[in-house]
This record gives sequence, structure tokens and C-alpha cells, in this order.
Amino acid sequence: MNINRKKEAQFWKLGDGGNVTIIHSKLIEFLNEQGFLNIMISPSHRMLVRKENNLIRESSINEICETVRDNLKNCGYPEVYEAFVKGVGSYINNTKLGLINNQELLNDRDKTDESCFYFNNCFFKINKDSIQKEDLSSLEAVIWKSRVINHDFSDPKTHESGQFEMFVELITGSDERFIALKTALGYLLHRNKEKGEDKALIFYDAKMGELGSANGGTGKTLLSQAIARCREVVSYDGKEIKKGSWFKNQRINLTTDVIVYDDLERTTSLEDFYSIITSGIEIEKKRQQSFFLDRDNSPKIMMTSNYIVGGPTGSTDERRRYEFELINYFDANYRPEDEFGNRFFGSNWSEEEENKFYLFMMSCVKEYLFHGLLKPTPINLGNHKLKSGTCTEFEEFAKANVEVGIKQNKRELRQKFKNLNPHLSDMNAHVFDKWMKIYAESIDCDFKSKSSGGNLFCWTKSRTDAG
Repeated sequence: MNINRKKEAQFWKLGDGGNVTIIHSKLIEFLNEQGFLNIMISPSHRMLVRKENNLIRESSINEICETVRDNLKNCGYPEVYEAFVKGVGSYINNTKLGLINNQELLNDRDKTDESCFYFNNCFFKINKDSIQKEDLSSLEAVIWKSRVINHDFSDPKTHESGQFEMFVELITGSDERFIALKTALGYLLHRNKEKGEDKALIFYDAKMGELGSANGGTGKTLLSQAIARCREVVSYDGKEIKKGSWFKNQRINLTTDVIVYDDLERTTSLEDFYSIITSGIEIEKKRQQSFFLDRDNSPKIMMTSNYIVGGPTGSTDERRRYEFELINYFDANYRPEDEFGNRFFGSNWSEEEENKFYLFMMSCVKEYLFHGLLKPTPINLGNHKLKSGTCTEFEEFAKANVEVGIKQNKRELRQKFKNLNPHLSDMNAHVFDKWMKIYAESIDCDFKSKSSGGNLFCWTKSRTDAG
């Protein structure tokens, strides 16, 4: 994108005897003309940015000094540059930069029913019905420069599916689950939270934990890399997340679209992320004032794990998570490059495949805007949750003794379990209720409990039962 400079203001003058005067107000005017702005993040916190045509990006005092230096070196009066160098600290400082033009926080996020993909040479508007290519000359809105994908898009030469689309088909295993995964990817790509689907998207391997193996290599990381090709992503190693660290979010910016927590540990609880999912996120960078990104402007959350991500049972937890199992078509011994003959996103990936990839990702947004987040048919998720949240003895007991839709005396049921498993005889009512809820969820039922006539009754009720 070309940058058109305005006529530059002269912020200095030469006096008698070669005396140089830097005119402070004219220097501020010069910086305004060069596109420098203060974005007001909050009433007490600003960010220095630079606007070039309809693109805005974060800037710095160093860039301002370089801009002034280049101007003065070309002015033909070396004594002016010398004078500026001697007094640079008095001309350029945080207090003086507070005088350049201010602008309210730029909101260039997607509309509720629309999304945009920006490339070097064009941009696309996507809604639930269409994917429309537009010329950059028709782009009137100001956007963050980081929104622009560094790629010259061209229409693919053929209509056959691209490699990445075929990869997604292979790791889903059915048409229904393929569409569901497309809506999940579309959710992450859509820069908008107004649809009310505030969830962490969690990706597992369908065979996770079998025989004590992590069963990695199914493609979870490739999905996060695909998102990062289209949106601004900050990734964290799930094994290195430090709770309570003041600066754990310092890599997150105003323009961050998605946070990826990759390869979470067995002990991770989704409850630790509730505030980020539903309220927003506090950003505290070293030697800078902290600022808060509210729910509508904070990043969406993607997680990958080889273990069930824990959390309190019940509707509060359930509505904050979206879980998807990837089938084990690929593994450590058979990778996508073995299937397709090349690595995705590498230097040897053809331009044709890259263009097909972007079109596929845009089609994911289209599917999401049309369907919303579609819940996939689970493969082994219920069993994995039951095994990780309870124990083998309870799993066997529940399958043999709990009857769907039938009221059962809860005290008698718990006592029967303890009699059959004396080594678990110290189980209290709270733990028993929690395990019953986990079992109910594993068979797609709701756990109900009530008191009647001095007795405590419980039952699991099918979610498809309207009665």
C-alpha cells in the first residue's frame, strides 16, 4: 500500500550568526502531518501510533526521532540537525508527545454478521451467504496495519479442494463433524463477540490417554498455525503458564485476535480462564501502565490438550467450553507432509495451495455466520471425562447401577458404592454428587437431585427427554 506524504511543516529557523531555533509548536505540527497520533486506550493511558493512509500501527519515540532525523539530514543545513541532536531530550519526550493529536480507541473489529480478510492487493467481505472480493480502493475504513495478511491474493486456477481443506476432512472423519469444525474455525476467525458465544475452544485427540500415551500429532497445532496465518495470534506453551505472574499477558496487544494455550497440562482447570472468557483481560507490560481489554475487545481463546481440561461440573462450566475431538488419522509416525508431499505454510507450499487455503478459511467464517457454533458428535469424550474425573470403580458402578430417568435413593446408592469399594468408604456426599454429574454428562444426561419425605433422591434425565 502506497504512502502519500503531505507537505512537511518547517519546525526550525536560522537566525543571525547562524543561531538555530527549534520551534516546539511547529515540531508538534510536523509530527501530526507525519501521521503520528495518540490512541486513547483509557482516560489515563495512551498509545503512540502512526497512521499511513487508512492503516494504523503502533509506533515509538525511536521512530519519531528517526523521522525527524531523516527530515533534518535532507534539509541542507547540517547545523540544524546538530542543534536538534544536542537538545533532543527537550524536544522529544513523553510530556511533549502528549500534545500531538489524540484519537479515540480504533474499533475495526468485524460486525456481528460480517467479517473481513485484508490482503496486500485486495480484501474480502464475508457474510452468511457470500464471500465477496473487493478492490482496496473501496476500503474507506481505517484499520490496524496488523490486520493485513502479507500475501498477494489471486484466484485459484482450479476448483478442486486444497490440501488444507482435505487435511481438515481427514481429521474430522465425517461430513457432520467436518462442518462443525469449520464453524469452530470460523468462530475463532470472526473478530466479534456480540453473538454471545463466549467459549474457550478446546481440541483433543480422540484417542487421548489410551495406554498412557499422549497420542499427539493429530493436527491440533496445525489448526492453531492456520488461525495465525489469518489473524493475530499469541501462543503460550501450556506447560509453562505461570499463575499469578504480573506479566503473563504482556505479549497480548490491543489487536490480538486469539490466544492459544497449547498442550495444557493434566492439572489445568478451565475455571482459571473464566474471567478472560466472559469479562476481559488485564494487560500489564513491563515498565508500562496496565490497561484492560473488555469482553468485546479481548481475544478469543483456543486450547489444545492431551488430557481433559478440568473444571467445576454444571451449566456454568459447560457453557464456557466447546470441545472437539480430532480423529487419529495422523500421528507421530504418519504426518500431513507424508500424506500431501509437502509441509503446509512452508516456503515450498505452492501459491495455488496458499490461495485455496485462504478461501477455505473464509468459507469457515461463512459457515459460522450461517450456523453459529455447531456442536460435534462426540467420539470418546464422555468416556474420557468419566475416567479423568472419577475412577474406574465408580465408572463400573455407575454403568451397572444408575438408571436413566429412574428416581433412586441417593444415600442408599452412595452406601452401596462404599460397601462395594471399602477403600473408598470415606467418600462424602459432595464428591458423590460431583461424580454423578460427571457420569450423567458422559452419557449426555442431566443429573437431578431433590429431597422428599426426609429422603434424598437422585436421577439422571436424558437431555432429549422434553418431559
